[in-house]
Amino acid sequence: MLNKRGSILIAAIGTILCFLSVSYMSCTKVGPSPTCNGVICENGGYCDHGLCVCPNGFEGANCGTASVAKFLRTWDVKQTVTGSDSAYVIGKDSLYSMSFQVSATPTTFLIFGFLGDSYYNNVVCVLDSLNSNVFSLDTNRSVNMNFDHLVIEPTSGGTYDPATSTINANLVIKHINHSSNWQRDTLTLKLTPHHI
Repeated sequence: MLNKRGSILIAAIGTILCFLSVSYMSCTKVGPSPTCNGVICENGGYCDHGLCVCPNGFEGANCGTASVAKFLRTWDVKQTVTGSDSAYVIGKDSLYSMSFQVSATPTTFLIFGFLGDSYYNNVVCVLDSLNSNVFSLDTNRSVNMNFDHLVIEPTSGGTYDPATSTINANLVIKHINHSSNWQRDTLTLKLTPHHI
């Protein structure tokens, strides 16, 4: 049997161990960095070292801005044919407007009046996952291929320039021309915000 002195020693050691473990736990940082105190990230973003890390489709200091917002407006377009099966159209310019509208997902938007034709609507554009200023035309889904006299090739897309609020795009399309033959054209587009 333990004597009274041994019991006191065991109790003292137990008390010291409990005190040390509580002190250690209270000094160990648990949870997010203290630089994230008061930082609120929206739309599923999270704070890392005082900055919000935004999910794909959102940007800004607190992830409160939809990445597609910069695209959603009516654009004035200057289109130039830079390559074609029909040599006589190379260098031809066209001017028209088209509208970029909101879609069902935060990483896509829709073009209405594509190529200046009111028949070409709901053309889906997808933001690049690494750079939200870059988009491509979604040619994989059948919704973009329902135009029986127009085919959009996969290399088609564009880039938004935040310094000038303009878009430069390159498209490759196949379409039925005036002779009822398929014609392949390479187009460059310069888009500027439409002002009424």
